[in-house]
Amino acid sequence: MKKITTLKLVDILQTPTTLLSMSPRELSQIIAEARYYNMLAQLKPLCEQCDIWFELPVEFQRHVLSAEYTYTNQLRLLVQEHQHISQLFSRLNIRWVYLKGAAYQLTDIRCMQGRLMSDIDILVPQEQIATAEQALMEHGWLHKKLTDYDDKFYRDYSQEIPPLRHFDRQTELDVHFNILPTVLNHGPDPVTLLTHTHMIPDSSGAQTLSPEAMVLHSAIHLFYESEFHKGVRDLFDIVQLIKYFSQQPDFWENLVRLQHSIGNGECMFYAIRYCRIIYQLDVPEDVVAFYEQFRPGQLVFYLTDPAFRKVFSSIYPVHNDFGDQWYLLVLYLRGHLKRLPFSKLVPHLIRKSVYRLNPMKKDEPDVMI
Repeated sequence: MKKITTLKLVDILQTPTTLLSMSPRELSQIIAEARYYNMLAQLKPLCEQCDIWFELPVEFQRHVLSAEYTYTNQLRLLVQEHQHISQLFSRLNIRWVYLKGAAYQLTDIRCMQGRLMSDIDILVPQEQIATAEQALMEHGWLHKKLTDYDDKFYRDYSQEIPPLRHFDRQTELDVHFNILPTVLNHGPDPVTLLTHTHMIPDSSGAQTLSPEAMVLHSAIHLFYESEFHKGVRDLFDIVQLIKYFSQQPDFWENLVRLQHSIGNGECMFYAIRYCRIIYQLDVPEDVVAFYEQFRPGQLVFYLTDPAFRKVFSSIYPVHNDFGDQWYLLVLYLRGHLKRLPFSKLVPHLIRKSVYRLNPMKKDEPDVMI
């Protein structure tokens, strides 16, 4: 697609009223970019908040409403799946905490209306993982096809068991026992995280993270990534969560207190920095000053800062510039180095590269974790 407008989706997320002055061709490009990030349905509540929804062209509304239908259907399926998981885990006294998209929707966080998700994420205490996995597999959940190496890699070097998919319903489920790979010495203690939870108000026994833990988890998850093709959406998630939860008078105090226990302050430093730069998010000065202590070293910051600015503004192909692949490479390498010790990373990358070159393995999935 040829670039029609210099305006990007991130500009619309900041100021939705900009849509009113755009031509049909420009609106078409915004629709395409929003669809690229799986954010098209999120435009409707943003436009309604600004009271401009009914002033927009019918054709634009039609595309957004189509995406909203997909979101509504996904929400219906999530509620059904929640009922199945609740019945199974409650009988076995398994504790589970919904993470990310499932948590946003099941607790009806209004600012997350329209947000699509690719799977359901849950956190289960380490000591109950084996019981939970066995119970799920006895009730129609199967692991995706993986090589023996990838299966072992998930269990020994990641924070979750291999992904599951239900045989009949085709729902995908990620069962976590931590929020960062257990092989990391600086990873957060999941026991501490599990003390910052709230019950979902439906008597199911399911839980979600507390507001401060939810924000910290989103930041840690984002800034340990190695691929940022959905970076615009992921940062906007954090912006929306902070705007929503900071209406509570003790939110910032609780966030800083939990940060002392969880660690990984660099992630929240980055999150606050780009939320302020790109979305002009209002953050108390004492909180900004607190997170300044977690600013990375000068060389790392010099390499990562322009890369993060790029991926959180737009890496939609139409807006790509010369040199953008360098930014993606920097963040790709950074993400892998943060998720695995160097002694484990090099053999892993070599093994995956050799595997990819084997013509006899092309029919099997290629998982790069």
